Amino acid sequence: MPDMKARRDLPPRVFPKSGRYYLVVADGAKRVWKPLTRESEGLPAMYSALAQILTDQIADDRMPALVSAWEREVMPRHTEKTRRDDKAMGKAIADGLVEFTAGQVKTPDVIEFLSTYRDRPRTHNAYRAHLRELMRFAEEKGYREPGSNPVTAVRTMPTPARDRYITDSELRRIKVAAMYGDDGRRTRSGAMICALLDMAYLTGQRIGDLLSLEWAQVTDKGIEFKTAKTSSRVLVEWTPRLQDVAHRLRELRKKRRGFAPQVFTTQDGDAYTYWGASTAWRRARDRSGVNGCTFHDLRAKALTDKEAREGMGPARAMGGHTTETQTADYVRRKTATKTRATR
Repeated sequence: MPDMKARRDLPPRVFPKSGRYYLVVADGAKRVWKPLTRESEGLPAMYSALAQILTDQIADDRMPALVSAWEREVMPRHTEKTRRDDKAMGKAIADGLVEFTAGQVKTPDVIEFLSTYRDRPRTHNAYRAHLRELMRFAEEKGYREPGSNPVTAVRTMPTPARDRYITDSELRRIKVAAMYGDDGRRTRSGAMICALLDMAYLTGQRIGDLLSLEWAQVTDKGIEFKTAKTSSRVLVEWTPRLQDVAHRLRELRKKRRGFAPQVFTTQDGDAYTYWGASTAWRRARDRSGVNGCTFHDLRAKALTDKEAREGMGPARAMGGHTTETQTADYVRRKTATKTRATR
């Protein structure tokens, strides 16, 4: 037990114990003893150490420090693509709210920060969601009162539904551009990127699930995907075209120097990163002259074509969706819906 008589001349929450001064702070239901200095060093040294700790605590609830703490503690649980987006948005938030502590941020401050993105609804909503998560984290850390999240009152912006459908001709042009560079020569990564595009279309899976696909998931019955977003499993059964893609990938694997378990790998045999694959996609798309489409639109193309040939049920199964309403968000209407006149 601390000597209470020796305690009388000390600042609040500072106690002597076993020849050393400690600052006692609460961590939930626990009490944490933070060492300051030895008693033999005297009170001035103790006060100096205490001031440094208190200064650091004050700095910790500043927005840049909050962003850094969130990125250390929460962000590692996210996927590679999400972490990249997290870092970019975190930097913008830290820079934009650098003068604020977490407790000082109010709803008007959030609205002012987000006003930069009002001409880009999807970006606006992404930053709103990230800032809301940071404020939740601030509550968890004790920097804000529970239930005081200032982002809650800020409305999301309506986003127009995407209706971009990549035609078969456009996809062929993108694949040709992936195979040949601006100089007309074959690219080193072209064959692998073309296989990735074919796999994306034939299976309807997200780019993250394609890049994490391992050879152990390629079975006699088909390819079993583990979807990171919904934690569901989708077995895409073999078709002649899908088997051809798998054969091409096996042949490419034989030429690689490494032996990563992933299906899609670089020339060195390392697993493709999201940014490596997406950069190759963008370059091929730009060389092809096909505009206004994203890699994710290949998933929409796959589900659209699946629905047109087999109906909404099989398209829902391919998409790994719980409801057909979710699948309907991906289905692009290539032609007008046909109907008869009233009479």
